[in-house]
Amino acid sequence: MRTRSHRTTEQLIVSIAAGLLMATATAATPTDSASKASGPDSAKVALVAFMQCDQSFFARLSANPQSFGPDVAVSATGGVASPTVSDPLSEQGQVQTFRQPVEVDGLKLMAYRNEVSYDDTMGAFVWWGFDVEGSETSVAKAVNQLLNPEQRLVKTNGYWARGEYRQVSDPLDAWQRGGQGSGTVTAKGSVERVLLIEEHETKGRVKLYCTLQGSVTSPLLKLLRPDLPASAHRLK
Repeated sequence: MRTRSHRTTEQLIVSIAAGLLMATATAATPTDSASKASGPDSAKVALVAFMQCDQSFFARLSANPQSFGPDVAVSATGGVASPTVSDPLSEQGQVQTFRQPVEVDGLKLMAYRNEVSYDDTMGAFVWWGFDVEGSETSVAKAVNQLLNPEQRLVKTNGYWARGEYRQVSDPLDAWQRGGQGSGTVTAKGSVERVLLIEEHETKGRVKLYCTLQGSVTSPLLKLLRPDLPASAHRLK
């Protein structure tokens, strides 16, 4: 099992889930947040769509592949698009470093990450997002300026995060704020979705990414990540 920022994936999930259990506000819809950034700045609109941690980001890039400018390579397939990486299943192919940083409302985006892995016991782990210049606090402040109040990141257990969870039996679009909070990893039969800021291996940068983890079914993955290749759908 891979480590992230010198902590195991399991430790990261436990820390986030335990701290976010008390969050009960209902998240705004992607349309609500995107409308807040509906001006001429296409990069801002695309970034707000990304922060929904759903399919709206990939639909936005399909509609406007140049949202982040000419220095971000974008691949399109099946009516959706995403920043190009060579292989989300391989550690050597999961990152696109931008030729020039993309500046969006106080955020300087340096690279895009797209990572997919599986664990026989813990389930699926799907990450996607950006390497951003700055500290965790400064990036969180800029991110929260782009989001509606009920969607903003909260600092819990040392992490800036917004967590949601659902049961496998729930409708695909049904999410509740919070997490397992029981001191264990994501429980079998449930899924957690988190928008998270995490420290980067490179000093002066952080990772701003969405993570989908737990009992991720193939229909859910296809709904939220329609950009992923068929090779990434190793689910029932």
